[in-house]
Amino acid sequence: MKAEDLIEEGVIDALRSRKAKFYEDLSEVRIRMGLNENFLVDKFFSHTILMEAAQGIDVRKYPVTKGGRAVKAISEELGIWEDELIVGNGSDEILDLVAKVFVGRGEALIVDPTFEMYRFYVSVSGGSARSVLTDENFEIRGDNILNMVSKKTKAIFICSPNNPTGRQYQRDEILKVVKDFEGIVVLDEAYVDFAPYSLMMEAPKYPNLLVLRTFSKAYGLAGLRIGYGVGDSDLIKWLRSAQSPFSVNSVAQEACRLVLKNRKVYDAFIKMVVEEREYLMAELEMINSLRAYPSSANFILVRVIDPAMPSSEVCRSLRKEGIEVRDRGELPLLENCFRVTVGRREDNLKFVESLKRILGGE
Repeated sequence: MKAEDLIEEGVIDALRSRKAKFYEDLSEVRIRMGLNENFLVDKFFSHTILMEAAQGIDVRKYPVTKGGRAVKAISEELGIWEDELIVGNGSDEILDLVAKVFVGRGEALIVDPTFEMYRFYVSVSGGSARSVLTDENFEIRGDNILNMVSKKTKAIFICSPNNPTGRQYQRDEILKVVKDFEGIVVLDEAYVDFAPYSLMMEAPKYPNLLVLRTFSKAYGLAGLRIGYGVGDSDLIKWLRSAQSPFSVNSVAQEACRLVLKNRKVYDAFIKMVVEEREYLMAELEMINSLRAYPSSANFILVRVIDPAMPSSEVCRSLRKEGIEVRDRGELPLLENCFRVTVGRREDNLKFVESLKRILGGE
């Protein structure tokens, strides 16, 4: 008997597809602009936060269960009741819990093109996923999403600002889905710190809305893996009941508390990202063979107009020059597109210079 004979039918396809999609080794890459990491957060300041967090922790002890120390910090700093919060090992853990608890072997609708992990977690939980495409301008209509709902639909996943398009959807269209859908709506706001508005504080008003946030993007804690969800207390209770007690490590929990105590410092870093995003956008708009899409995140989606120069080839050429960006050309509606993370000014300049050279000296 082979191992695959022991795997649930339907799950094996999800695992096989994911097996080929692990991120490539970036150890040789000089400029990382492919994973939406935030290098505008000062490295020395991050190290100071990390050292202070580590000094306050006895690593011989297990962490506070269910991310309790971070839950308390988020509650106190942001004004959200503790029973309306769940903290996870990155928001990915919470996505996994949603798939297990609320979707199971049912169905989820996913607003595409978007982050691939929604589909992955649903599939691995034994469920199925169907796409609801945005329009050609990457906008959504609540009615279009609701028209796709079937009796099997247990959850709808919406990423706003969306990865990889950078589009923040209209709040009224999102709330229409929340109000008219009987299942759970997961609103992933991983990039919302760079955007005009958030629905986080409104989430507990609705019994079926879960808003996800992360410390990986705006706060530059991608390596510590900590994220959280906000929602109705009953919804949160069921997610917590399925959560492993020690999934969020002690250092990450304490770093979360310290970061929130220094929010004004991080607000300055966020402002720098937005300023660099607008600078990079202006530079890309001057390249005739590209179309750069407006973004409310810390990255920009770029379409290569010349069909003779596929986005995959552009990405390979940039990698040869030590610059990593993310090819997104295989996703629906994103033919010949790649995504570039907003970096430091010197990295943005090198990226633009290399890109012009690759495209023929524009």
